[in-house]
Amino acid sequence: MIGRALDKNNDLVVLSGTLKTVSDGAEIAQHVRTRLLFYFEEWFLNIQSGTPYFEQIFTKPANLANIESILKTRILSTPGVEKLLEFSMVYEGGSSRELVVFFSAETNFGVIDNEGVTINV
Repeated sequence: MIGRALDKNNDLVVLSGTLKTVSDGAEIAQHVRTRLLFYFEEWFLNIQSGTPYFEQIFTKPANLANIESILKTRILSTPGVEKLLEFSMVYEGGSSRELVVFFSAETNFGVIDNEGVTINV
């Protein structure tokens, strides 16, 4: 599989006027990152898709076990991901209010090692 490359801000990467592409393990890592950043009901053509941040994650009080379960399921249900090897999440409170997810996963193209995704709360 080949996909269009995205940078850490999810913008298309253009080099010398040409869209850069990613394939194999890099594409799967990018797909996981995109799925984690995609909010539930965000896309009008499929309102049943996405991560339920407002519905189940950004709640008070936070249910960390539920949040971890949702994010792990989202990673494991990504096409090409076979096994979740490591998972951790860190909530940065204060002015930044970020949820940072780190994971390593076995894919059908090899291992994605220590990938990080930052979600702004």
